Amino acid sequence: MGQINSTNLPQYAPDAQLASTSLRSSAAATALQETIAPQDDMQLTKLSSVLSSLKKGASIMRSQAAQVMKAVRSGTYQVDPLQVSRSIVGESLVSN
Repeated sequence: MGQINSTNLPQYAPDAQLASTSLRSSAAATALQETIAPQDDMQLTKLSSVLSSLKKGASIMRSQAAQVMKAVRSGTYQVDPLQVSRSIVGESLVSN
């Protein structure tokens, strides 16, 4: 245990010994970190922004669903029959 078996690694996998030897040098590790870090920060910032937007959207959808459920339970939910029929016809035309 603790040893990496590199005999069954795929062709594209880097040689374990070469990778560990090259990263032992602190200069190489620092250069690698400086190269990767800005890209990682940018990706994490984008990911954070996307997740924040999804969270807002989910919150709005939950609120709307709660309002509709409340209207259905109280019997005040009204459906426009013309809009429903147009939607049904439109969907059937698209699916054919």
